[in-house]
Amino acid sequence: MMFNENYLQEKFNWNNRIFLLLLLLFFILRIFWCANFPMGNDEVYYWDWSRDLRLSYVDAPPFVAWLCYAGTLFFKNSLGARFFVPIVHVLSTIFMIKSVFIFSKIKDISIKNIHILYLLLLTECSPVFNIEGFMLLPDASLLLGISGALYFLLKFIYNTKYKIQNTKYKIQNTKYRFNLWHGFLLGLFLGIAALSKYHAFPIALGFFIAAIFIRKAKTLTQDFLFWVTSILTAIVISSPVFIWNIQNNFASFLFQSQHGFSGMSINLKTFIVYLIGSSFYLFPWFYIPLLFFGFRNIFNKKSVSDFSVICTLPFFFLFILISFPSFGKQVLPHWVMPGFFLLIPAFVLQWKPLEGKKKFLWKKVFILSVTLSIVLPTLFSLKFFNQFVMNSFIYFSGNADPLAPVLQWPLLQEEFEKQKNIHLDSKPYVSEISQKNCAIHSYEIASLRWYWTARMAFHFKDHPRIFNFNLSQSSFYTWRDPLYKLAGCHFIILGSQGQFHEEEIQQIMNIEKIEYFSLKPFDGNKIIYVKGAMKDEAQLRKFYFKLKNNVNY
Repeated sequence: MMFNENYLQEKFNWNNRIFLLLLLLFFILRIFWCANFPMGNDEVYYWDWSRDLRLSYVDAPPFVAWLCYAGTLFFKNSLGARFFVPIVHVLSTIFMIKSVFIFSKIKDISIKNIHILYLLLLTECSPVFNIEGFMLLPDASLLLGISGALYFLLKFIYNTKYKIQNTKYKIQNTKYRFNLWHGFLLGLFLGIAALSKYHAFPIALGFFIAAIFIRKAKTLTQDFLFWVTSILTAIVISSPVFIWNIQNNFASFLFQSQHGFSGMSINLKTFIVYLIGSSFYLFPWFYIPLLFFGFRNIFNKKSVSDFSVICTLPFFFLFILISFPSFGKQVLPHWVMPGFFLLIPAFVLQWKPLEGKKKFLWKKVFILSVTLSIVLPTLFSLKFFNQFVMNSFIYFSGNADPLAPVLQWPLLQEEFEKQKNIHLDSKPYVSEISQKNCAIHSYEIASLRWYWTARMAFHFKDHPRIFNFNLSQSSFYTWRDPLYKLAGCHFIILGSQGQFHEEEIQQIMNIEKIEYFSLKPFDGNKIIYVKGAMKDEAQLRKFYFKLKNNVNY
């Protein structure tokens, strides 16, 4: 039905049952995945943030923690942590469709079912946006922020006087009513984006410069109230990030700068790996047309003043900012994906894969995309399938060591207590720490890396407060758990063998015991068990403030 020629060429309307059914289907699927898909390292880390709400965090802005906290008020475990993510994703998709409507009016194109089909394929069935539609990541609310900002900026510019001439338009700087409401909403959504990820800043700059291209520089005074309203609103909404950084010596900005240009050297191999990796985040058959569209519109002189520059210029700024460091260091491919997301509303109106000679190939590609996007997350949400995968590893290689980073956590506490005959005092989470909380014969629990700490907190009984003793890398735990408040406390440390450096831990702890153990069927992954007592407060205080002031990624 979706590929029926007559249906695809029909004019789209919001009451389209197939469209509504598709949105509902993906929403229900994502709720199911929220509850059953295994939590990732980053997700449990953000979940741990939500138990200690702050204005911001060293690793990233705070919105992901706030969103998670709101979900845990309704549900527990992974469903609670992720609950609002599918809702946010649906809202982002709606804003993208509304932006397509504005583009279609400007370009005098009738918006058809086929255009919305293309948009849904890109937003719901490309790997990265599908995953960001249910996993607890800052990207979900970032996409909401930039899609909402795109729509209200387009709405503002569209409300200016223009006329169509041969499918091109001119801005007429005649009478213009300032739409401060749209200015407020633009600022609101830019603020949400800035509370989500620092990607918001180059994207916001791209929006502003693109608007100048379209409205012309001489209209800045005419648009003054709109821009003042937008900028002030965005600053107020995102102010928690700036307040936290001012209070903490701009630690988060310094931390993020180390992701980018520090320690660079020219290495073409890392850039090629980055490009290939980013193509698979979108599927190569979506990535290449979008990339071509983005760069063609930037370097085509006729396109610079076209409305689509509102999508392409923010994409270009973000793509260059993220891609340039990849020439000398490892860059995660998904960092550039918000730029591709912004291209979609303008792209779907000129993309015609089902109207050319290769339409039968594209149909197969689309079916493959939908199948992979639905089947893979669903399979990994089923316990019997995960058990089947683990049994297959055991059958062919004798162990399931490669799966340990994902599947070992529910076993860790019980197996440790059984093998070492030690009861871990897994107490419910407490918001404040002090020496008074350290019972004489009780051992607190700690680990050696942020993801071990978060994993143990999420999977251990009663979701206890797990401490983090990584003394070489800054994290949320550096700020949450001042070491000097733990003076004299007894600790059991669990972590990967490769993460343990005895000379480091001796700086803060008097070590009493060091042993190793392993979990079946992950026998090749040695886990270290360290037991000891923290040093006195004066030593820990001196060490802690040196650690806190030396921000390291």
